[in-house]
Amino acid sequence: MKTDKAAAQDIRGIAANTARDLALSLRLASMRMENFEPGQGKDAARELAEQLSVSARRAVELYYLESLTQAVAKSEGPLKVRRRSLSEDSPEGNSLEIQSLKSDVTGCYNKVGFLLLLECELERARRRDISLSVALFKIEPADSDVAKEVARHGRECCRLLDVLGTFGEQGVAMLLPDTGVEGAQVAAQRLLSSFLAAREVEGGLATERLLIGVASYPKDGSEARELLAQADERAGGESLLEQFVTAS
Repeated sequence: MKTDKAAAQDIRGIAANTARDLALSLRLASMRMENFEPGQGKDAARELAEQLSVSARRAVELYYLESLTQAVAKSEGPLKVRRRSLSEDSPEGNSLEIQSLKSDVTGCYNKVGFLLLLECELERARRRDISLSVALFKIEPADSDVAKEVARHGRECCRLLDVLGTFGEQGVAMLLPDTGVEGAQVAAQRLLSSFLAAREVEGGLATERLLIGVASYPKDGSEARELLAQADERAGGESLLEQFVTAS
């Protein structure tokens, strides 16, 4: 697979510009906060918060976009993308576009994109000697609409740097950088509570079972496969691993 150096440079440039824009927005926010007129405070603060939120989300999206670009560029190395696992996502079998790693749920990735980002974040966790956790959410019975609903709740209630992955109708995965077991359990419970609360508001509790398993680096393993296997086993039910992890 050829390395698109120009595309990687473009992404880095955009990310740098976005970071500068975010820094400038913070400075302007600080200045405007000092000059709010009586009665304007709440509206102005809300407007600034919305602007900063948009800038922050764009910066995070570009951060992961650059990670994916580098991962795909190094696909003949330690982050090798197995051609077999791409057969359904890239029928031609000889190219992989970054867009094909996105899920049809806004702000989420598909199974291949999620696995690549897990590998990227594991590399960073090893270098920086920090924790990293994975949570799997299995849906029984399998239902694509419910999986998308779970992913949307996850995207709304998790942190900006957390990664959501969807794999068809059977489940959702959450990658939590710089997070240990307890933090991951809190995040998983937050998603579950959001999902159940929404169902109750709609007029009834969820009839589906949402099975949850959590695993953390380095406690539960140092490789992606080890973490995924631990989370998969702890969730119980039908295994998800064959759905998005190919054999070595």
